[in-house]
Amino acid sequence: MKKVCDIINAVMFFGFIAAFFVLALVLPKEDFSESENRYLAELPEFSAQSYFSGEFIENLSEYMDDHFPARRNWISLRTRLELLQGKKLVNGVCILGSPYEQMVLIEEEADYDTVDKSIAAINDFAESIDAPVYLMVAPTAAGVYADVVPDYSGTLDQQELINYVYENTSDSVSDLDVFDALKNARDNYIYYRTDHHWTSRGAYIAYVESAAKMGFTPASVDRFNIMHASHSFYGSLHSKTLYNGIEADTVDFYISNSKTVTLKRTLSDGEYVGSPFLSSYLSYKDKYLSFLGENAPLVSLRSDVQQMKMLVIKDSYANCFVPFLAENCSDIDVIDLRYMTNPADYVDVSEYDCVLILYNADNFATDTNLVKLNLIN
Repeated sequence: MKKVCDIINAVMFFGFIAAFFVLALVLPKEDFSESENRYLAELPEFSAQSYFSGEFIENLSEYMDDHFPARRNWISLRTRLELLQGKKLVNGVCILGSPYEQMVLIEEEADYDTVDKSIAAINDFAESIDAPVYLMVAPTAAGVYADVVPDYSGTLDQQELINYVYENTSDSVSDLDVFDALKNARDNYIYYRTDHHWTSRGAYIAYVESAAKMGFTPASVDRFNIMHASHSFYGSLHSKTLYNGIEADTVDFYISNSKTVTLKRTLSDGEYVGSPFLSSYLSYKDKYLSFLGENAPLVSLRSDVQQMKMLVIKDSYANCFVPFLAENCSDIDVIDLRYMTNPADYVDVSEYDCVLILYNADNFATDTNLVKLNLIN
């Protein structure tokens, strides 16, 4: 009797697996997962070479993972089960409970060989131009909440990294250290709960902290109309966990009530000239794109301030930071080295009164694009 039951159980188990396999193959497929904000794997083409090399099996496994029936629900359930087991780290995201109710992206240790090359490139660049160069390595939530995040081995110590960077920049580079200012304000919603970026409030605090060192007076908060543009932002960290136990984020636009600020973007699909806050992106999953739009090699901001012209070299942390600079700078050109081969094709550094390099600590720890600074002159 036991043998019969074992056979029945085995048949049911393999039947269940086979049914899911068939469903994964025949059900309508999505090319893009809106909830995870990424493209899904395509069904691989079979060939003898790909089969015997193992590539076909590996790609088929990835395809099955991406197109598993009710996949979104399974991922969400897995996250909840892991939290019930007492785990806080899910798919590289630490989920903090009360009082912070915050998702925090946990990154691996810095690649200090890469960091040293970036520092050397920044030093060489700063020493080769006449304009002052400012460097801001902004901590992410993982750095600011480090004392309440479990101590996972092999993870990035942002305070250590930022100190190392600033200690090794030359006298030609002015360091803009905003770590303490952000840490002191961490109870004031300065990072999105479900995304890896800082909020507009966090960016404003960094702007106020760094303005004097850049030679201008920061605009007081009452010089902005704060528009609560969206209350339904689920960001990149939600996409990694599909955990709905943390409240959706609010996207705020700090709109100047004393300056007219215009953004210019040129992409393959045409040119945009208008507000630096692009409300059309609020209908997207990634609502952070509403700050300056999608990633581009070069965007420009113009305001009716009769002051300096600035070049900003950045990652996406600068996107909601740069509009504050328009309170003090008439012309701001913003370049992203990730999307260009030779920055000299886009900007002439001799035209600028100052240069700001702004990266978040996670990106600075691994980014290999800052060496392109040697090509600007």
